[in-house]
Amino acid sequence: MKLLINEWRKYLFNVRSVIIIPLILLIILIIYFSTMHFMMAAIKPSPSAEDYSKVFLFGITICYNFINFIAIIYASNILSSEISRGTIKFILTRPYQRYKILLAKIGAITLLMPIFMIIAVIISLLLQLLTIHHMPELGATIKYTGIYILYILAVTVFITAFALMLSSMTSSPAFVTGCSIVYYFCASNLWATINILYFHLPTDGWLYKLCPLNVNSYLIDLMNDAIKNSAQNEFYIALLANITYACIFVLIAVLVFRRRDISLAN
Repeated sequence: MKLLINEWRKYLFNVRSVIIIPLILLIILIIYFSTMHFMMAAIKPSPSAEDYSKVFLFGITICYNFINFIAIIYASNILSSEISRGTIKFILTRPYQRYKILLAKIGAITLLMPIFMIIAVIISLLLQLLTIHHMPELGATIKYTGIYILYILAVTVFITAFALMLSSMTSSPAFVTGCSIVYYFCASNLWATINILYFHLPTDGWLYKLCPLNVNSYLIDLMNDAIKNSAQNEFYIALLANITYACIFVLIAVLVFRRRDISLAN
């Protein structure tokens, strides 16, 4: 628990985390809701309750994408930057096992990002009330918020575990960040290309869907479908596969980190 609190302190006492990043998101949301106010006034003089819900949905979609990108940046730097600067050696002088250090870093980001999302949702509701003067339906608000928090949890755990695995092998934050961003945005397309060139697996088969390069994107697609329809069995299978891969990444990170000579870091 003490390790977890120490990780949170790093974010809470970081000017970028506390002031700059929320300010950027706030400016983006103000521009979005102000634009939607003028567009709805010009196109739809009498919008329906569904229209207000759609405005809110797109607003928190912006929040989700923004927070997701921040989660990737944080996850890519939580260990690699400490190793490159040598500050990790001060943590290792304390009586903490190395696997607990890694778990504390995953736990800190995993718990922090949904809190960011809830705060962003509250700000979106206030901005929609101030600009458009109508709130979305309560049921739609709860449903969209719950689904996007689940999005954040799934992606954050997966990407953080992947970034920790890379960080345990290298001391370059830039390399880990680049690999994590490429993995997040391009992994499914890379797997589709590899499959076309070499494997020729049917795209509707489980072997194709649950490949480590594709499972995260597949899970997000199923979550998108869950916005309109109830979750199917495929959703729970993909979620289990996502968690399993994250556990494998963490296990590899722990095994490598336990045997790594940190004194060799710059």
